[in-house]
Amino acid sequence: MSGGAVINQWQTPEEAREAGWDALVGAEDFFLRPDWMRVLQDSAGAWMGYLTARADGRVLAALPMVRATRDSPWSLGRTDLLIRHCAEEGMDGAAGILTGLGEVERLMPSMMCGGRHLGRTRLMLHPDAGAETAHQVLEQAERLASRDGCRSICLPYVDASDRIQRDVLRERGYISHLSGQFASLALPGEGFMDYALALPARRSRRVRAERRRIEASDVGITLAPLDAADIPRLAALETRLFAKYGMTGWDPKRSEAVLRAAAERLGDGALVSRAVLDGTVVGFALVLSHDRAWFAHRAGFDYEAVGKLPLYYELLYYTLADHAPRHGVRTVHHGIGSTDAKVSRGCSLSAQYLYVKELS
Repeated sequence: MSGGAVINQWQTPEEAREAGWDALVGAEDFFLRPDWMRVLQDSAGAWMGYLTARADGRVLAALPMVRATRDSPWSLGRTDLLIRHCAEEGMDGAAGILTGLGEVERLMPSMMCGGRHLGRTRLMLHPDAGAETAHQVLEQAERLASRDGCRSICLPYVDASDRIQRDVLRERGYISHLSGQFASLALPGEGFMDYALALPARRSRRVRAERRRIEASDVGITLAPLDAADIPRLAALETRLFAKYGMTGWDPKRSEAVLRAAAERLGDGALVSRAVLDGTVVGFALVLSHDRAWFAHRAGFDYEAVGKLPLYYELLYYTLADHAPRHGVRTVHHGIGSTDAKVSRGCSLSAQYLYVKELS
């Protein structure tokens, strides 16, 4: 497809930043910031690349890419496994696509576009850019993926509100199905009690009772920048969470790599909500900060030590509600998964769609 924009490919997020990438990063695009993409490039063990489209002296579009293979351990960020997971979960349209494909493994290796995060993966477009620019960038991504030996190209979590991208993907022959619900929490007032009282009455009573149980326990709760000394323990706790939900065989060294890269690259922008019992961390949540919003990213728990204490809700909701005002934060993005739990704590949802196209 012809057009006026010049498409450039970059090998590092720093090169992409020099080309003007940051001008397209929006308030909800923490995971598309070059700083975070450097964290991934340092820890993902996969090829990553970046496309920009430039015209009239400014960047009009940007798209990150990462190559996924059958060895990539990304159960919810890999084309074949994600389609199968969505079909098993009964997500709209997924079973039909799985049946139509037959052997979903034929899609691998696959070029994943729009970011490696779970939710709101996208082609970033300048407000003055339109469908033609989107077509140009995606055409180049498809060409590069095919040249690289990929058998498919995929954007795993396109937001329902992203009309230009969804229309262009459909026009280019991508097929799609529901892939999740992205949850966000708008925090009212000035702390936990204002948050709790804004919930429906019955839920509010339960939330306040859960907070009292935490306060009456021997567990101490803190929110502070990620401490490198904690990383091995946090990685072990995340591995336990994965094992509880069926993701066996996870190497905690992978978690350590991400956490170390986050500590080195993000500094105080990487916060950890911690639960400590008898001097040992028994639960944590990693929260990343960008443009007056927080992004809950990963968590883990010592389930034997925690017992039935509601530490998941404490670390990911109640503690954050308490601390958000002093950080100027009004929104916490909780991403996909555990939808019922997130809605029960006040989150609103936005549908996500997987788009995939087989390549010659």
